[in-house]
Amino acid sequence: MKVIIALTVIVALGACAPSSPKYSEVQARRALPALEHEEVHDEFGQYALRYVTAEGTVVSERGRLVPTASGDYVLVTEGEVSYVGDDGELYIMKFTAGLDGYHVENTHHPLAENPEQNPEQNEAAAAQ
Repeated sequence: MKVIIALTVIVALGACAPSSPKYSEVQARRALPALEHEEVHDEFGQYALRYVTAEGTVVSERGRLVPTASGDYVLVTEGEVSYVGDDGELYIMKFTAGLDGYHVENTHHPLAENPEQNPEQNEAAAAQ
């Protein structure tokens, strides 16, 4: 009887394990520490950082102070994130944030051929 219970427990544990070996490999790589990590800060809050993970994700970012017209300073941030997706493709996202807002460029979301315009843009286009 004890043998049957032990076998049942072993079979149940085997059934609970993740079925995809690729999934478990990815999870194991994500648990690893960063392969490279560099970070530099100064006394004014400016910074630069870069790190690379075991699964191939690369993150780089820097923040620098830029003077405004009023004489104040604003921290302008720019950076890039790249990674290999589940489909094997390399995805790259670049971003900036500063005086002119937040802007993103990426390789995985193509822009629509005819983007929908807002009503103000429609009126301006009709007036021309």
